[in-house]
Amino acid sequence: MAILRWPEWLPDLADIDGSPMIRNVIPLTANSYGGMPTAVPWSTNTLGGRCVGAYTIKAANGDIHIIAGDSTKLYRLPPGVGRDFVDVSRVAGGPYGVPDRHFWDMTSFGDRILATNGFDPIQSMRIGGSNFSDLQPGDAGAIPPIPAAPLARYIATVRDFVMVGNTTDDVDGPRPFRVWWSSINQPDQWPTPGSITALQTMSDYQDLQQTDLGNVTGIESGFAPGADAVIFCERGIYGASFVGPPLLFSFRPILGCSGTSSPLSIVQSLARDNSGALRPVIYYLSEEGFKAFDGSTSYAIGAQKFDRAFFADLDPGQIHNVQGVADPRSPVIMWAYSSPTGTGLYNRVLVYNWELSRAATISLPDAQHIEHMLRGAFGTAYTIDQIDTLFPSIEDVTPSLDAPFWSGSGVGLLAMFDIDHRLGVGNGPPMAVLLETAETQPNPGRRSWVDMVRPLNDGGAAAVSVGHRERSTDPVRWEPEVPIDAIGRCPQRCTGRFIRFRMTLPAGEELRHMWGIDADVMPESKLR
Repeated sequence: MAILRWPEWLPDLADIDGSPMIRNVIPLTANSYGGMPTAVPWSTNTLGGRCVGAYTIKAANGDIHIIAGDSTKLYRLPPGVGRDFVDVSRVAGGPYGVPDRHFWDMTSFGDRILATNGFDPIQSMRIGGSNFSDLQPGDAGAIPPIPAAPLARYIATVRDFVMVGNTTDDVDGPRPFRVWWSSINQPDQWPTPGSITALQTMSDYQDLQQTDLGNVTGIESGFAPGADAVIFCERGIYGASFVGPPLLFSFRPILGCSGTSSPLSIVQSLARDNSGALRPVIYYLSEEGFKAFDGSTSYAIGAQKFDRAFFADLDPGQIHNVQGVADPRSPVIMWAYSSPTGTGLYNRVLVYNWELSRAATISLPDAQHIEHMLRGAFGTAYTIDQIDTLFPSIEDVTPSLDAPFWSGSGVGLLAMFDIDHRLGVGNGPPMAVLLETAETQPNPGRRSWVDMVRPLNDGGAAAVSVGHRERSTDPVRWEPEVPIDAIGRCPQRCTGRFIRFRMTLPAGEELRHMWGIDADVMPESKLR
């Protein structure tokens, strides 16, 4: 009898060093995995096209407003009044034109929501407003002329400024290596750089081309005491600190840090240091693999674990589209990506528990492919009367009434847009599970007989199969899987020199923990 824990998923190593397959689960503890919930539809209508950006903002009264955009429109999901997205696109200027490989990047400044895509003017709307409009249209006929705000691909609120990156303006044209910031406390004021007004209001720009780190690919603010903003480039990272006049912001390249060509992969979250204290960390995908940046250095989190398996499964033409989000209720980062069979949609998810430094992989069926994930907590408060209006019967309530979504805390569930451009929340039945142990040689120098296997779960109709081979160069031969019987056993009758075990659970099985198997493995007798 031997109890085998489900090991860490280490597809980049030999099968004897870790599990080659941990699928459709979430690492919960150092010794167990939990089920991965599916998404259930939430919005009753859909966007007009594929979602290419989404953002949440919490109003002063606690309501959560959701802003989403496709390539031609911006939408708002008002809280407490229904589940229909409302078109809040600009009234003047015609439809937006988000180019291919671009997306909506959004931030907030006070009660103002700002959205940019690198092609259209920066858009602005107050919380609860009816339509977006250009942040600063400009007026060439004014005396002196009022310049328009620059076009920009990336936007963030940094201290009392709005900072944008990878810009285009009427004077210099495209400047993908430039960052530019507004007048202090005036997000809609972008005076001509170097002018008296710009000097008085501390607005300016900086070209980050001295070290050839490539184009700006993201801006993160409020990250660490040593830097007011972290600016990602294709091949490196800059720290930006406000120092006041005359320099305003000081920019320094942070040595030894990889950059990213996957802007959506950048996720702010936490990590736990050796003392057990939490510290802020930015996770992202670099050309070498998944990294974590702690303000002073960038370190690998997937090297010798899952980086090579990820790149082997990724559609190389979709690396720019890899998107990461942080789970608001657990120490988990999720990166959605497209494999070659995903046709540009997200059909895979890499789940990484930063507290355990463990990962798992999610494989989405065709009907569950994702086109975009919501960055931010999805949750709000509803009255009983509003719930009665939203749902015809109690059986139709989604998420279920015991979900944290209904607590009114505003810290809710992961949300994503499906292939029909509909918003869904991740609170559905668990996915089908597949777990494998590492390969073992239970009796070195001898073959082994497997007689019985007992799944160690706290629920679920598990089935177990045994894989075996005589030589490490042989392919693994899997015996037919055996479902669990009335007394918790999966009887087996097979022998081999190298042994491994696989457990499956059908979709919809509710349980808390899967921690391993109990296997009866005996040395096979030999003739004398």
